[in-house]
Amino acid sequence: MKKALILIFVLFNVAAAPAQAVPDKKALEGLEVLRRGFAELTDFTAEITQEKQLALMKQKMVSRGVIRFRKPGTFYMELYPPNGSLLLMRDNVLTIRLPEQGMTDRMVLPPEQSLEKWMAFLSRPITTLPEGMEVKGVRQGDNWTVHILPAGTGGVKELQITFDLEGRIRRLTIEERNRDRTVIRFTSMRRNVGLKEKDFQLN
Repeated sequence: MKKALILIFVLFNVAAAPAQAVPDKKALEGLEVLRRGFAELTDFTAEITQEKQLALMKQKMVSRGVIRFRKPGTFYMELYPPNGSLLLMRDNVLTIRLPEQGMTDRMVLPPEQSLEKWMAFLSRPITTLPEGMEVKGVRQGDNWTVHILPAGTGGVKELQITFDLEGRIRRLTIEERNRDRTVIRFTSMRRNVGLKEKDFQLN
């Protein structure tokens, strides 16, 4: 679940950072494909498989779960037991529940880091790239991969987003500076299915 938080904050930084003077054209093209994919949906759901490789361990930790999103600003992620967890974000209010540990944490993010702000960013054509991070785009056949490399010495070394030509995300990869690596694969993605409020409950 920590990796999902890292992903959310990196994406917010991409949306909020000042623009680069000379953007990478492939990165702009790839991000525009991803933007159009989000612009054309009202909601989506997908099954996920998370593979976590810690630098100090040889064996991968594999978890399965589900992810759901509904415009303008509701995001849900569940990892099934063992070590199950639930994450719910409503605009800028983030709640994480660890049922097996009986723990629930709630965090209120600054308004500029709200999901609605991120959706507003994606509603407009992308013509610039943010400063403070390197962004590259690579197309291979029917898939794009956008590489986001934050500057500085923070925990994230690189974030990779792989998606198809319709902007459907297939894989997210988080490379950390301590050599930990997390891969989240998306399967059985369905868009515009009419998700209801009951689909976003931390039960």
